[in-house]
Formats: sequence, C-alpha cells, structure tokens
Amino acid sequence: MNYRLLLQSALFVLEGLLLVLMLSAALHFEAGRLVFGIAVAAFCLVVEVFTAVRIAQRLWKWGEKLARLVIRENPGTSVPPGTATGTRGEA
Repeated sequence: MNYRLLLQSALFVLEGLLLVLMLSAALHFEAGRLVFGIAVAAFCLVVEVFTAVRIAQRLWKWGEKLARLVIRENPGTSVPPGTATGTRGEA
C-alpha cells in the first residue's frame, strides 16, 4: 500500500473539514467572519504574488531567448580583440 498517498488523502480530508468548520464559525460569530475574511485575503495575496513571480520568470526567459535571437551568438563571428577593448592603434 502506498502510505504517501494515504497520508495525502487523510490530510486533504482533514483540511476540508477544517475549512468547513471555519466557515461555520464565520457564519455564527462576527470575530469568526473577520478572521475568515483575513485568512481568505491573505491566501489570495500569496497566490497573487506567486503568480506575479512566475510570470516575471517566464518573461525573463523569453527576454533571454529574444536577446539571443537578436544578437545571434555564433562562435565564428567574434570581435577582433583590439577594437572592443579600448586599445587604439597609432594614428
């Protein structure tokens, strides 16, 4: 038997029951509604920040691919050493 799957299922059921308990408390008590609202808002904030970070990572990777496409890094087309390093020849 896969104990990891059994534990994961048990935790899922426990979390679901805990959420139902929190929702029932939120319906009966004003402080419960406040705490439940804060918890939902905090969860939404964490998800929003996570999504923004993932989008930024994806845009960073796409920018890198676009820069490579524009620059076209080919090993045979290197710049001569005397032109880009700042050493100038005699005039």
